[in-house]
Amino acid sequence: MTKILKKILVLLPVLLVTILFLKANYRDEYLHVPAKRLLLFAITLFLLYGWFVLMAIRRKQESFWDGLILASFFVYVFMVLTLTGYFILFREISYHGWWENMLRRIERRDHVNFQLLEIFRIYKLSHTQIVGNFIMLFPLGIYLPLLYKKVSGFFPVLLVSLMTSVMIELLQLATRRSVDIDDVLLNTTGAVIGWCVYQVVRVLFRQEGRRVGAGA
Repeated sequence: MTKILKKILVLLPVLLVTILFLKANYRDEYLHVPAKRLLLFAITLFLLYGWFVLMAIRRKQESFWDGLILASFFVYVFMVLTLTGYFILFREISYHGWWENMLRRIERRDHVNFQLLEIFRIYKLSHTQIVGNFIMLFPLGIYLPLLYKKVSGFFPVLLVSLMTSVMIELLQLATRRSVDIDDVLLNTTGAVIGWCVYQVVRVLFRQEGRRVGAGA
């Protein structure tokens, strides 16, 4: 299989997901909006796919497993961005008075919570609000050591996950969604737990490989 074909196959799943997303949401979200906002939306896709393509080109897909990990990572990133409002960001900031409205939300604490652990006083641990935020970055704690050797340790994963979660909350603030410091806590904790699970599984596979080698 040629290198170019491998790159295409890695990008194909996220491309299909994007097409399905546009098919389901374009009519309601973008069909009747001004051309300026459509252009901003196109810039959004260009930036995202530019990063996907660049990453696919720079990384080697020496095995099916390598390609599968990268392809699933692209789909995961796309889904997180979809859920957190990235694809309406440029549309929202084009509205008149966007900045003033955002500052007003912060001042009035309108769906903005800076009080740590408040979410646990409102919801049970089994509530989707808690479970969903915990799960959201759980895969990130696995993808980081798989894809980035320089970010494979505990503290690098912790820092990247924390920064990612903060960026998600800023994105939600910019798109008039709920912002909660407890979401940062849950997101980061989920990523760290994902990293721990990855380390345990890696050790188990390594030990199993040694047993197989010794038995041979």
